[in-house]
Amino acid sequence: MSAALLSLDGVSKGFPAAPGADRRAWARQVWRALWGRDPVPRAAGPGTVAALEGVSLTVRRGESVGVVGLNGAGKTTLLRLAAGHLAPDAGRVTRTGRVATLMDLTAGLAPALSGRDCIPLAGALAGRSRAEMAAAAPHIEAFCGLGPALDRPVGGYSSGMALRLGFAIAVHCDPDLLLVDEVLSVGDFPFRQRCLARMMVLRERAAVVLVSHNLAEVARFCDRVVVLDRGRVAYDGLPEAGLALYRRLAEGAEGAEGAAPAPRDSEDGATPGFLKPLFHDATRVGPLDLAWLDDGGAAVATAPFGAPLTLRLRARLAAPARALFVGVPLYAPDGTRISGLASDLAHPPVAAGAGATVTATLTVPAPRLNPGPWHGVAVLHDGPGTLARQPLPPLTITGGPSRHWGHWTPAATWTLSAGARSAPEEGCEARAKVPE
Repeated sequence: MSAALLSLDGVSKGFPAAPGADRRAWARQVWRALWGRDPVPRAAGPGTVAALEGVSLTVRRGESVGVVGLNGAGKTTLLRLAAGHLAPDAGRVTRTGRVATLMDLTAGLAPALSGRDCIPLAGALAGRSRAEMAAAAPHIEAFCGLGPALDRPVGGYSSGMALRLGFAIAVHCDPDLLLVDEVLSVGDFPFRQRCLARMMVLRERAAVVLVSHNLAEVARFCDRVVVLDRGRVAYDGLPEAGLALYRRLAEGAEGAEGAAPAPRDSEDGATPGFLKPLFHDATRVGPLDLAWLDDGGAAVATAPFGAPLTLRLRARLAAPARALFVGVPLYAPDGTRISGLASDLAHPPVAAGAGATVTATLTVPAPRLNPGPWHGVAVLHDGPGTLARQPLPPLTITGGPSRHWGHWTPAATWTLSAGARSAPEEGCEARAKVPE
C-alpha cells in the first residue's frame, strides 16, 4: 500500500456564527499552531457554526480524490485544514512531503510585480528554493502560455490569466500533494484540458485532491470520491456511487421545504431573463393553466430520467380566435435553449369562440433530459399574434446516468474492440536480413 500523504483523524472545525461570537478565536489559532492543542478544549455552542464534524480521511500517493458536496458542506474548509491554512478545533491533521495548493487565484501573486517576478516569489511561499524555481521557470512560462503578458504587472491580469500562472507554478513545484479548489472552472476549455492532463501525470507520483461541482470532470479524473454532507463524510469510495449520492442530495435540497421554487410569473421580478418577455392579453384569454402530468394524469414537479414528459395547457377564451396553436421552447438550467416545439407542425391551428376552453397536450415519449431543474415557456398564439406567454411550472429531472455531459443523453449503442497485433508483411523479415 502506498504511503499516506494526508491524514485527517476525527477532525472538527467551527466558525463564529456572528461577529464577536468568539473573541478569542485568533488566540486559540496561535496557541494551537504553537503547542498543538487549545488552551481549553472547545465544543460547538450556540455562537459557533460547525463546518466539519468528526471527519476522518486518508489520501495516499498515487490517488486522485474528488471531494463533492452541496454549498456549505465543508469542502473548502477541509482543503484549508489539509493545507495547514486553518487549525482544527478537534482531531489531528497529518501531512507528509511537499504540499501545493490552488485555492486562491491571487495567492503568492503580488499585483505590483510582473508575472515573471511572481514565479520565484510564489515558489518561495510554497517552500521551494531559488535554485529549484530557476530550473522550473522555463517550464512554467511555457505551460501557462502567457507570452509577453508575463512581463506585465499581475494586477492587470484577468482571472483566467491568473489561473494559468498560478496553476503552472503549483504543478511545476514538484508537489507530493496537490490541493485544488474549484478554480479550474475559471479557465477556458483548452487550458482546462491541459491542466487535467498535467494532473494525470502528476498523480502517478503524487496525490491530488480536487474539489469541484463539475461532476463530469470529477468522474473522468478521480479514482475515488468523498461526499460531504453538512460537515460529515457521507460516502468515501468509487466515483459512480459517490456522484449518484451527490445528485440525490442535490435533488433533495431542491425539493426541500423552504427551497425557492422556479418562478411562475413575472410579478415577483425573479423570472430568469432567458424566459422573458412574458405577455398576457387579458381581453382575449384568461390565465394559462399549465401542469406537468404523470402517467396517471396527476400533476408532478419531478420526472425520472428518460420517462415520458406530458405537458397540459388549458385556457378560457374571452374573445373569438381564428387560428390557435401553441409553442413551447425548452431551456436547460443555464438558460441554453434546447428546443422549441410547436403544435402547428403536427396539427393545423383551430378556431374557437368566446367562452370556449382550449386544451392542448404535449407528450414527449423519451426526452432523456439530463438530471437537474428545467425551464420552459408556453406560448398561445392566434395566427401571427400572441395571446399569452407564460413560464412552465417547475420541473426537475431525477436519476439518470452516473455521469453525463451537456444537457441530454440520447439513446445510443456502442461497440468497442481491440484487434490482435497485425503480422508483419510477407517478405519483410527476409528483406531485413539481406546484407547491404
